[in-house]
Amino acid sequence: MAETAVQAELLAEQEGAVLTLTLNRPKVLNALSHGLMESLTSSLKKAERDASVRAVLLTGAGRAFCAGATSTT
Repeated sequence: MAETAVQAELLAEQEGAVLTLTLNRPKVLNALSHGLMESLTSSLKKAERDASVRAVLLTGAGRAFCAGATSTT
């Protein structure tokens, strides 16, 4: 059975040795916000330390993978 962790902008699901990270901001074509970048960085560092994770699949919700980054203003 797959484990699922839900955060506002990032979905993480591990099935077997594969961790799938899904950018979850489909209304803005998954544009990277500061919060999303922090969650993504944290999840990747955690996966690096987890011996049960052998591969990471990065994907985006909706019709686009990622439209870039949102402005800082």
